[in-house]
Amino acid sequence: MKFASSMTAAALLLLACGDGTGPAAERNNPGTGTRTLLVQADIEAQDVPGGFVTVMDVQVEDALGNPISGATVTIRNGNIGTTNLLEDGAGSGQYTATVNSFPSGDFRLEVVRGTDTVEGVVVGGLATHTITSPLQNATVPANQALRVTWNRPSEAAGADLETQSFSANGIPDTGEYTIPANQNPARSDLRIRLWRYNQVQIAGGLAGSRVKLEIRNTVQPIVVQ
Repeated sequence: MKFASSMTAAALLLLACGDGTGPAAERNNPGTGTRTLLVQADIEAQDVPGGFVTVMDVQVEDALGNPISGATVTIRNGNIGTTNLLEDGAGSGQYTATVNSFPSGDFRLEVVRGTDTVEGVVVGGLATHTITSPLQNATVPANQALRVTWNRPSEAAGADLETQSFSANGIPDTGEYTIPANQNPARSDLRIRLWRYNQVQIAGGLAGSRVKLEIRNTVQPIVVQ
């Protein structure tokens, strides 16, 4: 990995921060590379009992869409150091790792396979959020508009909201969204999930290359007739 030799003091500072209240996208860096790899990376913090796990998934392909095996794929975060992703099955071109926490700070991606590279890509970190309404185990009326609110400790590029009956993707991270009445049927197992995300397009990769960082949180209120 060429991290130590190529990283400037300014980039080190970027990795040290990441929980400010300003837009996370302001800390994005599209990086550099040979523009010979299609790299699509997802870093997802998933809420689980007791906290969060961070799932890292990077798909690497060539210009013809063929999976690239044998690449060195690393994701660095200033609070947990370097995570080496392993290929999930020979020939798959899919590299994965899981961390049993969600670290603050920005994330830096490097992909190297022979002379093909993607380097210095930084996606600005996000602070975790909570859904503030409705609350866990709250009772809400069915077939009425359901207003969902969340706190916003740092501004995300966008958000996705989902229940078993409804989904809204790419909504603004304003801290609130209303589910239409006709998408809020009676059910005792309602689950509301909210993802807030930041994304950067990779300058040194083939068209369509990107890194997406997202944080998921969940509540399960009860909808009654």
